[in-house]
Amino acid sequence: MRPTPSRFWLWTMPLALGIGGALVFTVGFLLALKGSIGEPLGEPPPPPRQATPAHAHAGPFRLLVLGDSLAKGTGDETGRGFAVGVLDALRRKKPAELTNLGVNGMESPEVLSLVATQNVKALASGADLILVSAGANDLSHAVTASASARDLAESVSLARARYAQNLREILRQLREANPRASIGILGLYDPFGVDGAYARLPAEVILQWNVLIDETALSSPNVFVTPTFDLFHGRPDRLSPDRYHPNADGYARIAERIAQVIS
Repeated sequence: MRPTPSRFWLWTMPLALGIGGALVFTVGFLLALKGSIGEPLGEPPPPPRQATPAHAHAGPFRLLVLGDSLAKGTGDETGRGFAVGVLDALRRKKPAELTNLGVNGMESPEVLSLVATQNVKALASGADLILVSAGANDLSHAVTASASARDLAESVSLARARYAQNLREILRQLREANPRASIGILGLYDPFGVDGAYARLPAEVILQWNVLIDETALSSPNVFVTPTFDLFHGRPDRLSPDRYHPNADGYARIAERIAQVIS
C-alpha cells in the first residue's frame, strides 16, 4: 500500500531538510577553518613560548661570591677556594667571570651590611649566580664567647636567632636587586672533632643550624643550599693546618657539589 501524500510530506521532507542542513553546516564550517570564505574563526594561535635563559644579558656569565673566609678561600694553599673551582666548571661550558667579595671573620650582620651597599647591589643586579657563605663565624664566635655550658647554650641560641633574621634579610635584598639569578648558600660543616677550643660544640647543633638554612632557603624563590657537613665529617685530611678551614681538596669537593647543582 502506497503512503498518502500527507504522510510523505510529514515524515520524508523534514528528514531530507535535516540532512541537507547538516551538510551545508559541515561544508561551511570546514571552509571557514581553512580560510576559504571570509576570515578564519578565532585568533591565530600564538607562537610557542621560549624559556628565558638564566644568562639573559650580553657578555660572559657573571659569578658573584659573598661572605666570610670560606667565600674568600682561606686555608687553600693554592689560593683557589671553592669560587675558582665553580668558575672553572662554568668556563667549561661558556665564558664566565668571577667577583669574590669574601672577607675573613665576617659574621652575618657584616655580610648583610655588605649586601646593603650600593656597590654590591649593582654587582648583584648583573650577576647570573650568587654564592653566599655566612653563619660559621656566628656560631664559632658564640662558642668561644661563652664561659660555661649554661652560657654556651644561651649564647648559641641568641646567635642562631640573630643569624636567621640576618640570612632572611640577605636573601631578600639580593632577590630585590636581582629577581632572576640563582642564589646558593653554603651549609655548615663540623671541623671541630673532639679536641680544641670548639670541642664543647656537639655536631647536632651544627645540623640544627643547617636545618635553619634549609628552611630559610625554601622561603625564597630560586635559592639552593649546598650541604657540606658530610664532606668533612670524620675527614680531617680535608682541612688546612689551622684545623678549621678547608684545604685545597676540601674546597674542590665543595666546588664539585655546587657545580652539580648549577650544571
